[in-house]
Amino acid sequence: MRRPALLIFILISTFLISYIYLQEVFSLGKIKEHITFLKTWVSEEIYISRISFFTLYVILSGLSFPFVPTVLTIAAGALFGIIEGVIIVSFASTVGACICFLLSRYLLKDFINDKFEKTKVIIDNKFSKNGIYYLLSLRLIPTISFVLINLIMGVLPISLFRFYYISQLGMLPATVIYVNAGSEISKVNSINDIMSFTLIVSFTLVAILPILIKFLMNYFTKLNKI
Repeated sequence: MRRPALLIFILISTFLISYIYLQEVFSLGKIKEHITFLKTWVSEEIYISRISFFTLYVILSGLSFPFVPTVLTIAAGALFGIIEGVIIVSFASTVGACICFLLSRYLLKDFINDKFEKTKVIIDNKFSKNGIYYLLSLRLIPTISFVLINLIMGVLPISLFRFYYISQLGMLPATVIYVNAGSEISKVNSINDIMSFTLIVSFTLVAILPILIKFLMNYFTKLNKI
């Protein structure tokens, strides 16, 4: 029981720290207020600034701090430009997701297996067949908590390597949109300005494609066997 309790403690702690302290420090308003200083630092300290930003992003996303990684994604566009910003955020967010994934696997998997043994076997069997399509679909919808996805995937039968490359691919479209918005940060007043209802619906429709493709593949495979 100690391992799940440790995971709960980490999640509660990061949630409280984000709301009490980091929400003020890492806000769009603060970034816009100090954008000139930050851009100067980035241009003068080429390597240190990028390594520091990457490391900070990995830590905050890996330990499941809410909201802050999204603000950092927007900041990446303002500080590094679209191409470099997308590259930095794409790798940093995926590495962070893998850390969260491994924490879940280490701290939660045995507990789930012991408490829900029969149900877990059924879920594992179904996930083994179509799991990568489910993961890709979930990653493509930016409104679904990435932290929740990381935690759930940690207790399911998927390798770290497969989780990594599917996550990086699935998170890339939203990363591009947020970084692109950050490149014109003066026009962004809140995160809601970026993700419109139409854009969310579009992402959802795209997210259906992997599952639809898998369904069609299974359907035609059955037809060929008849």
